Amino acid sequence: MMRTIIGLALLTTLAAGCATAPAPERVAQLRAMEAESAARLSGEGEVLFAADQAKLSGYQYCSSAMNHLERGDLRLGIREASKALYLGQKGNDQWLLANAKRDLAYAYDLAGYLDRSTQYADEALDHVARMGFNKNDPRSVIGPAYKIKGDADLRQGRADAAIANYRQALAQSLEKFQPFIQASLGNAYLAKRDFAQARASFSQAEQTGSPSVRLLVRRGQGQLALAEGNPAAAIAAFTAAAQQASGADAEYHRVWALDGLARAKAAAGDREGALAAYGEALAAAEGVRARFRSEEFKTGFFGDMQQIFDSAVALQMASGRAEAAFETSERSRARALLDLVRGRVKTSAGAEAVADPLSRTLSLAELKAAAPDNGAIVVYHVTPARTYAWVVRRGGITPVTLEVEQRALAAAITPFNAAIRARAADVPAQASALYARLIRPLNLAPNEPVVIVPHDVLHHVPFQALRGPSGWLLEERAVSYAPSASVLAYLVGRPARERTRVLALGNPDLGAARLALPGAQREAETIKTLYSDKAEIYLQKDATKERLLARAPETQLLHVGAHAEVDEVDPLYSVIRLARSEKISGELEAHEIYRVNLNHSAIVALSACETGLGRITRGDEPWGFTRPVLSAGAPAMLVSLWEVEDAATARTMARFYKDLPGTSARDALRAAQREVLSDPRTSQPFFWAPFVLVGDWR
Repeated sequence: MMRTIIGLALLTTLAAGCATAPAPERVAQLRAMEAESAARLSGEGEVLFAADQAKLSGYQYCSSAMNHLERGDLRLGIREASKALYLGQKGNDQWLLANAKRDLAYAYDLAGYLDRSTQYADEALDHVARMGFNKNDPRSVIGPAYKIKGDADLRQGRADAAIANYRQALAQSLEKFQPFIQASLGNAYLAKRDFAQARASFSQAEQTGSPSVRLLVRRGQGQLALAEGNPAAAIAAFTAAAQQASGADAEYHRVWALDGLARAKAAAGDREGALAAYGEALAAAEGVRARFRSEEFKTGFFGDMQQIFDSAVALQMASGRAEAAFETSERSRARALLDLVRGRVKTSAGAEAVADPLSRTLSLAELKAAAPDNGAIVVYHVTPARTYAWVVRRGGITPVTLEVEQRALAAAITPFNAAIRARAADVPAQASALYARLIRPLNLAPNEPVVIVPHDVLHHVPFQALRGPSGWLLEERAVSYAPSASVLAYLVGRPARERTRVLALGNPDLGAARLALPGAQREAETIKTLYSDKAEIYLQKDATKERLLARAPETQLLHVGAHAEVDEVDPLYSVIRLARSEKISGELEAHEIYRVNLNHSAIVALSACETGLGRITRGDEPWGFTRPVLSAGAPAMLVSLWEVEDAATARTMARFYKDLPGTSARDALRAAQREVLSDPRTSQPFFWAPFVLVGDWR
């Protein structure tokens, strides 16, 4: 039986302020629907609306949705819009449906789900067309809907289609929204290399827009000068923008101005000046308050601070400054954490999660000390043009430039993972090709253990299932993972923790027989046999979220065998599905884990599907459960990279926990995976390779 993905963020009644759960049969129906579809969202909206103690009108839910979306709380915004969608369908209110679908289109635009955002924008326009006479001003839906369609076109390289949609938006939008459209139109003309029209659009946006829009437009004017092949004009524009940055977000705008200045100086052949500008930009970036900036999307600039770090890494490596490039890569990972969490979660001590030690970068000397005995940390950084790696050992750091671009890597990794899931015959050949690109150039010593720090698309690579001359990498050497070298150094620098007391929850009762996980129950029962009176085991109806929250702070080994999934729209709402208790629902969301005190834990094992992965968009890490668990105090965790097979997982976990008392966590996992690999029935990587150890390998 597979531990399958069963839907995105179905319900959190605790967050809704009510302990009422939907009927099991209704839950099963909703889980069967396509994720993020209108039917699915309307069903969720019905359940969420029923759970609300204080009922609002559909238009109030729309207003609440927009407030959440403007703050970047995308899943909360979608939930509020879903309630409006349900109420609109229930009352056949075309205007309410138009507003709800406009808000959903905006949410998926912000999340980068462009096909879905376009679909909802088209449906919003259709509802407006169907409603006939209405006292409401349709421009509040029509303008944003066409703007969202234009955004999707522009981000997918369709400049002409984007211009057509932006012009429709401009002709049928409220006046206050028009400067944003003009700025987007300028970007579309710039993409088409129609410089005269781009200049005119930027000028119009600058004249009529707010101060924040004007600051963003200056970025576009600098880009225009660069595109016209006039680096001197670009230098002047970006220098002025850096000097004129003002307001609450002055430092943020200054970062982008300095990034543009660096690119302009590089275009002018001034490499040293470019490096200096990047140095200033990176220093300024560390002081920027992490918050969601919806203006970026409204003006079509789609700011991603990670690209500044990527450009700086590339220039530093090209200039022979490998150690500086490595430090920049580490800083980019810390920035990604700040930008995702951005004050939205609290730790168990009540502080903002961004204040925890995992958000700091350490010195190179501290990072060298964190390398395994006779082993190495391999840190990757993927850029559009090429990939860089640094092999960090206690004796020093070795930089390696891999001549493979991000797009080519993605084109190889996607079919490789599909082949693993399909148990295809060509898995070894694809594994060997990726080994040749990612491992062979590193010149690792024979049997040398490695800690992999992935980046970008490499988060989706099961490195242990790459194949070299002597077999799978798992057979060649011990492998573990870390979010960054700095996080690893912090984790291994803490005192070792005991691993004698276990809390295991398995096969939680989710109200439907088809969702049962007998293998997860066997795992927990095996743990009970191995650890005897030191094991606290809860199964089926007893495997509740309430018990986990109450008992986890006292345990040393926490094992959860359950259905789980990453919410790709808003990873902080990724969910582990446990049994419901009388008081609260069984949905444990990632943001809640930050508030659990795991300072006594040695290892947290999530024996579930895809607990380690998520969609990588405007940051580096695939934000599922890894960071919340490590930030809550656990030094290491076991997570999965794909949907896991029940019987093979039960066997893996049984061997892992059997060996754990007498060896390192890394070696215990390796022995368990090799045992599954040695069985001809489960020799495919699909069966033995899904689990990875993240953090302190000891």
